[in-house]
Formats: sequence, structure tokens, C-alpha cells
Amino acid sequence: MMQELHEAPNPRCNHIVAALGVFDGVHLGHRRVLAQAVSHGACHVVTFAADSMPKKQGRPVHYIYHDEQKRRLLTTCGADAVFALPFGEIQEMDGESYCRQILKETVSVDTVVVGADFRFGKHAACGAAELRRFGHKLGFETIVVPQVKDADGMPVSSSHIRFLLESGQITKANMLLGSDYQILAHVNTGLHLAGEKLGFPTANQSFEPWQCVPRRGVYASFAEINDIWVPAITNIGVRPTVTGGEAEPIAETHLIGWSGELVGSLLPVTLCRFIRQERRFDSLDALSVQIQRDIQARMHLLPAEGILS
Repeated sequence: MMQELHEAPNPRCNHIVAALGVFDGVHLGHRRVLAQAVSHGACHVVTFAADSMPKKQGRPVHYIYHDEQKRRLLTTCGADAVFALPFGEIQEMDGESYCRQILKETVSVDTVVVGADFRFGKHAACGAAELRRFGHKLGFETIVVPQVKDADGMPVSSSHIRFLLESGQITKANMLLGSDYQILAHVNTGLHLAGEKLGFPTANQSFEPWQCVPRRGVYASFAEINDIWVPAITNIGVRPTVTGGEAEPIAETHLIGWSGELVGSLLPVTLCRFIRQERRFDSLDALSVQIQRDIQARMHLLPAEGILS
């Protein structure tokens, strides 16, 4: 039932601490929960497979990061093990059954750490108070971490970060995420129009079904190749000049001053600044002129790699 995303048990500590949550985006609030868990023992993250949650508490969800991205971030934050539950298999499980079968019998927890807004059990009927009560009965300690708030005093949440991404507010989204938003996908074979006719070859990447797609437009970005950060511009959209707008949105990244073959490789692309919205041009020549302007704007915005958070 439980999919193991990563496991590397901490040999220095037999005290198992479970950090519970969806952890979509692994934002600043999630990172506080993880830090608390890591400080108390071997941190085992118990989360949900991203594509198994089309809805959360009855509302449709477009997740920020797919499972591989989430796994990488969670392990970077100190998780010794990451387990993903298929949401469909446990959504009818009551709170006490979840605590007994998942937390005690499967993970063997000694301590559980959650955020203040954590919900679990059928219809999300249980919260921190019930978790403490079940923990007292089943033999585990419960630690509840207060919400993290942004500079405006608003709670940091995945839903707000999704709104920021979809509205092109990438700088603020990056601040709340705790690390710059990243596209991580294999490079697809494109139409070769960007390279052959425009003179600006691109690495094309698709988003996963149900994944949150940032606002359509051009972004100042970096691509990571062999641990080297290459300056780039990334267009997210449907390529209206070429397709007429009848296409699924993709990410097209032009690596500035770099040449090589990337098709088939897993390419991390980090978005740092929003430059302009996507629009249709009257000709490929007009589009080519605009791309050159975008490159100039990007290099003005990000003259050095040091701005990366």
C-alpha cells in the first residue's frame, strides 16, 4: 500500500519521528515541520503520492511538484526516509485506524510532528487534538508546529503559492517556497522551429497531468547541467505564433551561450523572474526579434548566479 520513495535509515538514531503532511512544494511551513522532526530523531516523512490526490478536502488540487521533485526536496531538508501513501486506498480510513495501521504498525513511530492545520482520517475529520489522543493511547508523542506566516502576516500555504505561480508572481512564490521554483522533467523532441528557423534552440519539457502550470509567459531562468548553472530564458505556454494556441502548455528553455544535445535528459530549470506574458506574433521574424529582447532583459535582471535562493 505504501510506496517507498526514499529510504536511508539514520544509523545514529533508533528514535523514529514521522513528519506528516502533503508537503506539496515543501514550502517554508513544511520546512519548519521537517526541521522539528529531524531535531528529534530519524525523520520518516509520511506523505501522499502527488497524482493520487485530484482533490483535497473536496476541492480540486493541481499539485506544485511531482513525487520525484518532492522526494529530492524532502531529503535535502534532512528526511531519512520518504513514504508516499496512495490517497485512494486510505481516504475511507478513520483517524484511529490510520494512526494504528500506518503510524504504529507500518512506520513504528515514537514521535509524530505535524503543522497546526494538519487534518487526517475520513473526510479530514481529525486534527491535532485527535492525533494527541490517539498518540497517548497507542504510545507515541505528538508535536504540533505553529503556522509560518509571510511578511504580510498571512499563513504560508501551498494553495497560496499555487495562486502566486499561476498569476506570475514567481519572486514571491520563491520566497515562500524557500527555494526557487523548479521544473524537473525529461527533455522532449520538439518541432525544431526554435533552433532551425528562429536561431534560438530550446529544451522542451512537459508538465505532468494535474500539475500546477505557472502563468504563461517568459521567465528569467537557469538550467542545471552537470552541476553548472547555465543562464536561460524559459517560455511557458502554448506557442500561439506556431500552433495558433491549440496545444497543451509546455516549458521551452533557451540556454544562453550553451550548445549541446539534451533530448532525453532530466533537466532542472529554475524560474527566477517573470519577464512578460505570452502573446502571438505576426511572423517568425517578429518573434525572433522579441526573443533577442527577452534575452537582453533576462541578462539585465539576472547578471549573476548569486541571486539564486
